[in-house]
Amino acid sequence: MEKQESAGTSGSNVFIEAPQKLAKEGTWLLRRCTKPNKKEYLKIVQAVVLGFLVMGFVGYFTKLIHIPINNIIAESGSIAKLFRLVGGKNRRRGKNDKDESSKRELIFKEEGQEYAQVVKMLGNGRLEASCFDGVNRLAQIRGSMRKKIWINQGDIILVSLREYQDSKGDVIQKYNPEEARLLKQYGELPENFNLEEGENLNSEGENDDGVEFEFEIDDI
Repeated sequence: MEKQESAGTSGSNVFIEAPQKLAKEGTWLLRRCTKPNKKEYLKIVQAVVLGFLVMGFVGYFTKLIHIPINNIIAESGSIAKLFRLVGGKNRRRGKNDKDESSKRELIFKEEGQEYAQVVKMLGNGRLEASCFDGVNRLAQIRGSMRKKIWINQGDIILVSLREYQDSKGDVIQKYNPEEARLLKQYGELPENFNLEEGENLNSEGENDDGVEFEFEIDDI
């Protein structure tokens, strides 16, 4: 750093000392010139001295603003890079979340599982579900889904049935509206089920025998 500063100082001194030396030599030559040539020579000397002075000032001011300009350029580059990283990251994150939601593999029910619609949220990760096999069940939201996937009344879900507790189950999947429409197109959901009404329950699975389902929250 010191070498650079000394080099810059010597460079600016050259531009300042050169016109002084030239002025001295010009004055000495001017005294020896004949009278008819003095005016012409004086104009040449003045022009040369003025040129060197301009160059000296340019070099001096270039040295003064050289470091600040570099700092500004470096800082602006860092700030721009920071904005690209932050902004780009957020844009990519939103794009990936949307793609994952819309392009994820559609999960169909297997043996021991049943599609259902949420009838009521009971709190503490528990809900009442109207399964499309005609049974209302008390379901527990899987731990890995809590605080990551929000389930509301009317949502279509996939319930894992409990082998020895048919009235209870565990929520293992929530379907978004597009996935629910695909399930209906594939014949996985009843044809008379209205997806447009969020609180509508399957008419076939809603109290066919006139029995009311009552659950105790602490039973799960």
